[in-house]
This record gives sequence, C-alpha cells and structure tokens, in this order.
Amino acid sequence: MVRTRAILTLTSTTLITVLVYINIHAIQRDDSRRNSALGSYYQGNNPLLKVLGQSISSSLGGRSDNSYTYRDSSSFEVEALDESDKSRVKDLEEKIPLLNSFVGELEAKIDSLSNKLESSITEDAEQKNIFAESNKEDRQKVSREIEEEEVTNLTGYNILLLYADDWSHHTLSSFHKNTTTKPILQTPILDALAEDGIRFTHNCVTTSVCWVSRATLFTGQYMSRHNTTEPCCWSGIEKPRGGLKEAPLNWNELSVYELLAKHGYYVGHAGKWGVYMPWPKNIAFSREEDGWHYRQMGDKVWHITEKNEADALRFLVTRPRDRPFFLNVAFYATHAVDHDIRQYLPQNKSMSLYADDIIPIPPTGTDEAWKKMPYFFGEQNEGRLRWRKRFQNYALHQTMMKNYYRMASEVDSACGVILEELRRQDALDNTFIIFTTDNGNFHR
Repeated sequence: MVRTRAILTLTSTTLITVLVYINIHAIQRDDSRRNSALGSYYQGNNPLLKVLGQSISSSLGGRSDNSYTYRDSSSFEVEALDESDKSRVKDLEEKIPLLNSFVGELEAKIDSLSNKLESSITEDAEQKNIFAESNKEDRQKVSREIEEEEVTNLTGYNILLLYADDWSHHTLSSFHKNTTTKPILQTPILDALAEDGIRFTHNCVTTSVCWVSRATLFTGQYMSRHNTTEPCCWSGIEKPRGGLKEAPLNWNELSVYELLAKHGYYVGHAGKWGVYMPWPKNIAFSREEDGWHYRQMGDKVWHITEKNEADALRFLVTRPRDRPFFLNVAFYATHAVDHDIRQYLPQNKSMSLYADDIIPIPPTGTDEAWKKMPYFFGEQNEGRLRWRKRFQNYALHQTMMKNYYRMASEVDSACGVILEELRRQDALDNTFIIFTTDNGNFHR
C-alpha cells in the first residue's frame, strides 16, 4: 500500500511537471504562435493554460485599458510584450533544460518503481497460492492428528440443540413473564426449560436469512468469512448425493459437527439442514426433512414436526451409550410452505388450540405503517408479497397467526417428548440443552 501510494504521488508530480513544461515551452515560441496559444486559452480549451494566462495578464494589470481586442469568435490580437515580460519569458526559457533533465529522471524512477510493483504483485500472488496450499495441508494435518488420538475415558457432556425455524424471542410465552402483556401462545415445556436454565435475552443473528444464520451456527463464523451466500452447496455446484471428504475451502475451519465427531462425540442431525455442505453426508446420523408440512411415507401420512420428533427419538434410542452425543433437532416449523396458499399447516389434533382467541393486529401491520416505510420497500418487495399472502385482511391474519401459534405449540410438545426420553435414559443431568432459532418474524 505504501509503495503504491508513493508511485501514485510520484506519477501525479510528474504529470503536473510535464504540463507546466509544455505550457512554458509554448510561451517561448514566436509572437504569432504565442498569440495562437493564448487564443486557445481564451477559448477555454486548456484549464492549465488559463491559469498561466491569468498569471501573465496580472503582470499587465497596471494598465487601465483593455489589452485584448476581439475580432471574431476564433482569433484576437495581443499587445506586444514589454521589456519586463520579455525578461520573465527569457528566465523561463533558461529553466527549460533543467526541467527536461528533471522530467527524464522522474521517468526513469517511475519505470523502476513500476517494475518493482509488478514484481511485488507477482510475489504476493505466489505467496497467496502457497498460503492456500499450506492452509489446506494444515487442516488435513490437524484432522489426521485428531483421528490418530486415542479417545479414552470420555466424560464430556451430551449436547442437545433444539433448533426451531422462524421464531423470534417473543414467540415464547416466557418472554412475556415480566411484562403486562398476557400471552396467547403457550409454550409450557420451553418456558420450564428457561425457568430452570439461563435465558440469553440479547442473543441475535447477524444476518437474518435462513441458510446464512445456519452456516454461522455450524461454523462459528460471520457470513463475510464463511461466504455461504447461497442455500445450496458452494460455487454453484449441485447438491452432493454422496459423502465428500472435506468441507469447501471457504469454510476455513471444520464445522461443529466434524469437530465434535473427531473428539469422540456420536453426532446426529434430525430435520432441516438449510445449507447443503459435504459433511452432512459424513456424520453418523442424518435425517433431512425440509420444505413440507405433510407427506406420505409408506403407510403413514406424516406431519413434519412428528417426523422430526420421531427421528430425534430414533437417534437417542440407538446411540452408543459409551460416548457423549451431539444432536441437532432442527425443526422445520414454524416455517411456512411458501408455495402453498395455506402457508401454515398444523396437525389436525392442534386445530382446537387458540380457536376462541383474537390475535391483535400489530402496529406495523396496517396500511398506515406500510406507507411510512422507505421508498425501496416497493409493492413487489418479498416481505410485502408474503404479507399479502398471510395478513392483508383481518380474517386472513386471524387464520394465519392461529395456525402459526399451533405449529409453535407442536414444536414445544415435541421438545417435551424428547426431554422425557432423556429423563428416561437418566441423561438429563449430563446434557447441555440449548433452544434457539435461525431467525424470526416480527408479530405481536
């Protein structure tokens, strides 16, 4: 950066010097050519000549008459120079050889610095390539060392991650515990978990987009570092169908799944991945369910929350008991099925929940609030399009929010079943239990 700035400064100085030289050289010409050059200046063709012309005219400033008589739009006459002006021109002419020599030296220095800069850029590129290869070799070396370690007498805690979709913190009824608002949505299992544990009330995501938030959770990196700007795969390639040996290079460190597995954890995932990297196909237990609410599987029509719960129980029942485990139960609920006009499809057994409740319209859910939005929130904004599908009139708002609440209560119930299985296995006191979400919707 310093070398580049020095070259730019030197180049700017040289250009200015050359321009000054050119204009001084113009002044040394005979009277007719000098008049022509000044004529170009007065036509406004050269800003620098204009400055020099003003400097010369200022030396004539003692005169009260107008020295310049315009004849037409293309030419004019200039009064002959006096002895003082001629003396100044002669002094400038004597300095021209020195300026020529100085410009020559500057050109030589610029050529030398340019060659050095090109050489430095080439060296930097080579060093980056070497670093990338070295970084890859270091990761592979660390992986091999971890694999070669003897894992004995593991006493690590189990880790259960209950990971919901499209919940904000005030979806939980426990959020309203210390407020005057009486919550409509009830989440008694998660409320009890919060009562018995620690609530991180300032937890938030830096990029509130599904796959970006999940990639951040899996890697511990900001989006600017893990660079997962698309939900599927990386660099535009298709979703992998088989196991791959390593994560893509832009995930500079191993994911939480890989790190825990390499340290002896039995690792599992049940539910939505949301971002498809190679390692989901490499872990011990992976049951991916995403993008639907109801689906026929064999002889049973499953609701996706039922399937998430069943897969989590299957993992807990079949896991080896001599190793700690990590399980991410990534519920798809309360995410809508975006292409379905019904959007939120709860289980039939939940339809009586909230039937008699009235869901208040939030202050930001009115036409008046919409009109106050910035200009770039147009009618075709994705948020506006989804609002029309779900909340554009009172009846639609009531239906959508009640179904959203029902799906949240179903997730709460599933969490209770999973925690009961841990209690049955006498594993509750040896398990970190974390409930969080990828991002959330604002609602009252």
